[in-house]
Amino acid sequence: MSARAVHLGIDARPRGPRGPLAVELVLGRSVLCHLLDLAREHGPTLAPVVVHAPEDEHQELRELADRSGEYSVMFVAGAPDPNAALLRTDRVYDSARLRRVLRQGQSLELAAVWRLDRPESLTAANDELTRRLSYQPLGKYWAFPLAWRLAERLCPTSIRPNALTLSSGALMLLAAGVVALGPDRWLCRIAISLSLALALVLDTADGRLARLQGTSSAFGRWLDQVLDELADMALHAAIAWAAFCREADPVWLVVGMVYAVGKYLFLVQSLLGRELEGEESSPSSSLAAGEKAPDPNGCDRLTSLARLIGHADLRWHLWIALGALGRLDLALAAYAGYFPLRALAGAVRKGARYA
Repeated sequence: MSARAVHLGIDARPRGPRGPLAVELVLGRSVLCHLLDLAREHGPTLAPVVVHAPEDEHQELRELADRSGEYSVMFVAGAPDPNAALLRTDRVYDSARLRRVLRQGQSLELAAVWRLDRPESLTAANDELTRRLSYQPLGKYWAFPLAWRLAERLCPTSIRPNALTLSSGALMLLAAGVVALGPDRWLCRIAISLSLALALVLDTADGRLARLQGTSSAFGRWLDQVLDELADMALHAAIAWAAFCREADPVWLVVGMVYAVGKYLFLVQSLLGRELEGEESSPSSSLAAGEKAPDPNGCDRLTSLARLIGHADLRWHLWIALGALGRLDLALAAYAGYFPLRALAGAVRKGARYA
């Protein structure tokens, strides 16, 4: 329970294209059950959770709540009190944020991380929540708070998420250009590190702004992924070129090519492998989540560690640190070995499964 126990109710009246959003499944459970978990976690343990819903839907919703046998629920018809603390079924909330806004007496809307009142948002909810299971293990301590504040400031403006996505990509390409062509001086190193850090904040803020403005789209997600991969390749190509010019050793050009080939094969075998295994509908299939069903061979920890090493947030922080030290070549060398090995391991696993 939170430090400030608040009687949280649930507004189950919002509807989607298929009916009440309360019955929609997110990560294998109904939206109603997710909200009941939050209401029980942050509210009084003995008081029943009041659910506001049309009377003709009470039976269906009661069956959902009773199926788990964990909740004391009271269903009521009619509009709720405007001043009541209500969790809406057209929102997905973050538990840590909810605890914070309750403690500070702020609007529950600030704890929402995803909106379900648009068809495309409902379709992408599983992927978004799966991604958040291990989202920014380091960036959550500094980049995410900054991105959250930036998105809130930009929400009422005409600035759209794609502008932040493009700005982040431009900063990454700027950093790559300085790495490739700039002199190896402390001023250039600081510029590279700051550009990478600001790009991370903007890359985080675009998704938050899309959720606040309700402007999430398939094109926005596509643009974000394309620019991320473009910036990744440009940065490592720049590192390889700078190391070659500095040491006059063509081995660095080979290392750069090995990195590019390894990263490409890793992405291809991962994406096509998920289609092969039918994992596109499974919440556990996300590369970012790093969570799978228990492994009978006891390899879960090794697999999680391998995925963590390749986590985009950890790699981004490694760039920031090594950029300031002028040793981005260490990141290139490390991941020129990592991605080919990950691609090979994935291919062997899939080959052994389907051979």
